[in-house]
Amino acid sequence: MWLKFMAGMAILLWSDLVLSGCSDQQIAVIIYDGRTQTRLMTKSGQTVENLLEEAEISVDGEDVITPAREARITENQADIQIERCTNVVVETEDGESKVQLIGGRVEDALEEAGVTLLKNDYINHDMDAYCTEGMRISVVHRMAVSLVADGHKQTCLTQVHTVKEFLEEQNVTLGALDRVSPKQSAGLSDGTEVVVKRVERREQTDTESIPFETSVSYSDSMTVGSSRVVREGENGEKKVTYQVTYVDGKEESRDVVREEVVKEAVNRQIVQGSKPKGRTVVSKQRVEDCDGSGHGFYIITYSDGTVEYEDF
Repeated sequence: MWLKFMAGMAILLWSDLVLSGCSDQQIAVIIYDGRTQTRLMTKSGQTVENLLEEAEISVDGEDVITPAREARITENQADIQIERCTNVVVETEDGESKVQLIGGRVEDALEEAGVTLLKNDYINHDMDAYCTEGMRISVVHRMAVSLVADGHKQTCLTQVHTVKEFLEEQNVTLGALDRVSPKQSAGLSDGTEVVVKRVERREQTDTESIPFETSVSYSDSMTVGSSRVVREGENGEKKVTYQVTYVDGKEESRDVVREEVVKEAVNRQIVQGSKPKGRTVVSKQRVEDCDGSGHGFYIITYSDGTVEYEDF
């Protein structure tokens, strides 16, 4: 009997231990709060609210908790998701937009504010970063603008609006004669090419030849076609000062500023004869009788160009 009693007590004690172990079963729980994960062990049946208190995680009334605060943790429902209600400000060059999100990220805030990022825009947070209360998201619109100056070409990202502001931003100093295209007051857009041409003007003095001219006089003591040189010609000399314009080091144009004659030119003088020459026969062509009369004629051409006819 004693042995039966002891065996029964042992079975009863074992049952209590098993039941007691089941009631103290530990469940691994993960609390997802944005990018923060909190892992802890808890008993089955613990409420979400109590578990958050145990983990020292505070939530506001507008935050969304899944499952709900009063839900109890079970093996089938062991993870807790917290989606924070956040108020953020989206800043652009057009102004500020206040946005409220539940568990949103930066890209969600931009979408809510109606802001579309362009290729070269700058934003001060990662697009997939979770929004936090009071976060300020700043978007700066930038354009890719090419600058051609001083023999170099480079592409710069800028947020200014005019060519003048862009040149100041890039520390490009303009001379009084330098040329800029487009003009400095022109607006910028993505892909604009700003070209700066350096212009310089210098005076240059050259010694140049003055060509002589030829003057002709006539003499009736000389026959037509004869001539003689009375005086040979001789070139003169002058100093010419130019204002030369250089664009990016290459000559573009030159204008005469002043001239100084150093040596006058001496004209060549020629005398030509005006006396007519004696008339001579150049050719005499015989034309035979063609009508049976026995007579014909000659066609006579003279040196002065005249033509006569002579019968035979």
